[in-house]
Amino acid sequence: MKKMQPAFKKASSGREEKLNLLLLSTGYTGFADKVSELYGASPEKPKTILYVAYAVKDEARAAERWAQALAPFGVKLIAAHAVKDPVKMLDKVDGVFVSGGNTFRLADRLQKTGLGKAIAKKVKKGMPYMGSSAGTNVACPTIMTTNDMPIVAPKSFDAMGLVPFQINAHFFAGPFYYDDADGKRVPYAGETRTDRLVQYHEENTTPIVGLREGSALLIRGDKIELLGGKPAMVFRPGKAPADVSTGKALESLIKPAQAKKSAKPKSAQKFRKG
Repeated sequence: MKKMQPAFKKASSGREEKLNLLLLSTGYTGFADKVSELYGASPEKPKTILYVAYAVKDEARAAERWAQALAPFGVKLIAAHAVKDPVKMLDKVDGVFVSGGNTFRLADRLQKTGLGKAIAKKVKKGMPYMGSSAGTNVACPTIMTTNDMPIVAPKSFDAMGLVPFQINAHFFAGPFYYDDADGKRVPYAGETRTDRLVQYHEENTTPIVGLREGSALLIRGDKIELLGGKPAMVFRPGKAPADVSTGKALESLIKPAQAKKSAKPKSAQKFRKG
């Protein structure tokens, strides 16, 4: 039987020495200065970025919207879907930006085009990377802690492994509520986001960072800055979830990964149709 190859190569040792990442739970609002800092861009010294909108159906519309939003900061976008060979284009740009949408669709396109492997190789050597929502999810070892529905079946759950921990973007700690027919506020009866992430650790060991709305992680080497003024919730197997308020409290999630090999997620396997 032919051995199944991973969709993306695993992160190499020493990776933490060159990381230059801005991982957003949602959009860049409130972090404009960090976007300019990440790419080293300004109106006087603009930078050209490869923009990946594979997570959405209407890529052209997404590209137009983001091009307008980032132009004032000196960031010029080249859309991956609009060029013949986006992998080769990586050699001609100053950074990468992967935006949000459906994480399964994004992973599928990154795997089929080979762009995921190419981005990971560049970013681990220091190329600036910004991810928003789904673009943040694929920076993790797998996409197993996404909130999205599997509307397509990627080759595997493997992601780019730019960081050695999982992230749950749009994290919400408490129960959800809805208004019933009488206008009464009623708690949703299903699992909370916290419940689902605890379930992940019933089968897997990789730590998770629950990144609340309006929050972001700025990662330079092995240093992490938690942006947005909100705590992040850290999930570890066998331990109660705990809020942390500083990026420094998250740095242990990067450093031990070089000496301690994490168990392969049981569910990070190829989808089988039928």
